[in-house]
Amino acid sequence: MTTLRFAILVIATSLAASGVRAQPPGNASSFQIGTAAILVPTPQGFVETSRRSKELWDKALAYRGGAARIIGHFVTEKDLAAFEKGKEVTFKEYLLVQTPRSAESLIATQAQFDKLRSGTVALQADLAEKIEPRLSTELERISKNVSTAKGEDIKFRLGEIIPVSVDRNDSRVLIHTVLAQVSTSQEKSKTNQNMISTTAYCFVSGKVVVLIAYRHFLTPQDIQSSRTFVNSWANSVLSAN
Repeated sequence: MTTLRFAILVIATSLAASGVRAQPPGNASSFQIGTAAILVPTPQGFVETSRRSKELWDKALAYRGGAARIIGHFVTEKDLAAFEKGKEVTFKEYLLVQTPRSAESLIATQAQFDKLRSGTVALQADLAEKIEPRLSTELERISKNVSTAKGEDIKFRLGEIIPVSVDRNDSRVLIHTVLAQVSTSQEKSKTNQNMISTTAYCFVSGKVVVLIAYRHFLTPQDIQSSRTFVNSWANSVLSAN
């Protein structure tokens, strides 16, 4: 679960400045954002943890960023079953739903969402340079919080950040994909992992609903799978609301 930090950090700082298919809206979770109840369909093969595993949900919340609130966390049914049996699980693929804290009580206009889209697209050009100072501060804060919670010294480091593509940009949805190198130091062990994060900003009922899909990067096909998956998931959210 330590790799949860990457997707959360990227989306938090952005807000501050296997191709599975999405199911029909019948299988959906309702999330409260201000006065609006937003339906988010559960992708096929996934489970929303806040309703199934308090322990796993609490672990996800330990890595939350300051600018965005995590309102949903999905893992695969296979990973949840293994976790509930007490097995060690890597969670090579998981999903987050977030919303910017500063806008929860507001009804956003189309113009405000358009400004968010243009600012996020502009950020991709100099992603590492623009967000590195904030990421360093955020990583230090999260390292301390997680170390305290686990009772051991844990250090998180973010290596090179590579903006891959802006996959969709229209009046209702902005989707972009990022690659990053992540390392975790724990006691005498250290792990390094290349990760893909595809993020969709969806404009729904005057609210900004942020969908994030994370997966380990193994082959170029993983990038396309992530793009296809998030676009389908975003469409299902728009259809459900």
